[in-house]
Amino acid sequence: MRSSDFTRSDRLSDQIRTEVSTILRNDVKDPRLEGITIINVELSKDISKAYISFSPSNSFTERNLLEVEEALKKAKGFIRSALGKKLNIKRLPELSFQKDRSHSTL
Repeated sequence: MRSSDFTRSDRLSDQIRTEVSTILRNDVKDPRLEGITIINVELSKDISKAYISFSPSNSFTERNLLEVEEALKKAKGFIRSALGKKLNIKRLPELSFQKDRSHSTL
């Protein structure tokens, strides 16, 4: 692997993290998604999938977390579409949201 490939993937991951955070904050109107933070984005080697780690606020309960996961599943198409309008790439990766296990007690 060339170092430029690593840098491009790294840059794209960071750009996706920033844009998804902005989309959730400004464009998604689901109150269940208020207070979550996008922690990290990992791309598959072929950039066909983006694994997005999120962290709920400290006041979330296990029930709230299930609601957040359901809301993210429901909003995934909208988020991907909005992301496609902001990124200048040929193929937009499929989005997969997962709770960040390293920053939370839930």
